[in-house]
Order: sequence, then C-alpha cells, then structure tokens
Amino acid sequence: MSQQFTLYADDISCQHCAMTIKRELGVVAGISNVQVDVPSKAVAFEYSDDEALARAKALLDEIGYPVRAA
Repeated sequence: MSQQFTLYADDISCQHCAMTIKRELGVVAGISNVQVDVPSKAVAFEYSDDEALARAKALLDEIGYPVRAA
C-alpha cells in the first residue's frame, strides 16, 4: 500500500528543476506519482516503504535539491 509524502526543497526555482526532479525520482524503486509545485517548492509523491522514502530523500540531496520537512 502506497503512502503520500510531501517534502520541500528550497532550491527549486523553475520548471526545469521540476522536470529534473520528476525524471530522477521516476526511476526510484517504490516511488510513484511524483508531482512538483515550483511556487511552493513542494515535491509530493507516493512511496511503498521506508526504504523507498529514504532513497528518494538521498537522491534529491545528491542531485542538488536538499529537502526539509514541512
């Protein structure tokens, strides 16, 4: 069963950022339905388990979008 989660990345500044995040998170096992809202700097997605969530957070940090909780 998937759970919805939202993170915030202050470095999101444009649609290119949003496309990069969607593309990169889209290939992470256990992550689906990635949505990025540029004005609020929110990254919302569904995850299957805690390992998938940890992978998503680590990947965002790795590609230059460190996240913070709401």
